Amino acid sequence: MTLKRTPLYAEHLKLGAKMVEFGGWEMPVQYQNLIAEHRAVRAHAGMFDAGHMGVVKFNSAEKLLAAQRGALTRYIDDMEVGRIRYDRIRNAQDGVVDDILIYRDYEHFLAVFNAANTDKDLQFFSALGVECELLGLHIIAVQGPEAEAIIQKHTDEELAKMKYYTFVPLEFDGYDVLASKTGYTGERGFELLAAAADCPALWQILLADGVTPCGLGARDTLRIEAGMPLYGHELKETWTSEQTDEIVGLKMLDRLGVPRQGYAIFSNGGQLIGEVTSGTFSPTLNEPIAMAYLAAADESTVLVQIRGKMARARVVALPFYSNVRPPKKVIADQCASPAAAPEQHSPDCDCGHEH
Repeated sequence: MTLKRTPLYAEHLKLGAKMVEFGGWEMPVQYQNLIAEHRAVRAHAGMFDAGHMGVVKFNSAEKLLAAQRGALTRYIDDMEVGRIRYDRIRNAQDGVVDDILIYRDYEHFLAVFNAANTDKDLQFFSALGVECELLGLHIIAVQGPEAEAIIQKHTDEELAKMKYYTFVPLEFDGYDVLASKTGYTGERGFELLAAAADCPALWQILLADGVTPCGLGARDTLRIEAGMPLYGHELKETWTSEQTDEIVGLKMLDRLGVPRQGYAIFSNGGQLIGEVTSGTFSPTLNEPIAMAYLAAADESTVLVQIRGKMARARVVALPFYSNVRPPKKVIADQCASPAAAPEQHSPDCDCGHEH
């Protein structure tokens, strides 16, 4: 199979990145050191090539709005121009086809699809009579506590005025960019959506600013710490959106190894009650952690089968770590008030408020 390549492929090779297949694309998994990349995002700023994601425009806002109740888990009638909403595409069985970000532009709705699901998503909407087209935009995600200050040096747009889950068109050192403020790492940051021909120049500008290039390896450890779902792990067509919302965190009490996807989870009485959906060793917390689906929601401790041995784990609320959102139990209280600040909401909670 011939793998697709993003506009930054040559830049990755220059930096000596280790390249792997991901969703049909040849992508960097790490450059020099995964832990260093992870910690750069937590302490300073890191950048990710997200050019494999599908950036699309829905050709008819009216047709999308007419089809939304059969296709989306969160409705978009009330979205204001410049806002972004986390959403999930659902099939007739309420399974999750994909999780997406929907952007409300002046005349159209835009969306970002997961790389491996882009063709499937296009076909799904087409079958509903909702045509959408790829825009030819590619994404560079800049994440970390210093991300805003670094990007601000290159634009006259006042980035501090941007709310969480919004976007604006701007000039970045003379390049036309659509800048969004979402993030997948638990840190504040921005996504720069730009034409393919402009991406290498943007990458070089950020590199000169000291932004650390990060691969898929660091993206995964960061997003697990942040409790962010990944399609094929926490999201599946055979699971409903409600099942994904029930995903919990696990902190290992017994250090018998790192829990990995698919590892069985048992109650203290020995009953099979769930499975690990994602697991890693957390560089920030310095301990093994996991995201898991449990059929028994009232368990405070469980047993994870790791290489034939039973390791005790404590059930905790997600996220494990975040500079942008508190744990879900806190969010549930805050979402009872429409006046709660946008950053106090989870982008994937179903409170119905704008995030």
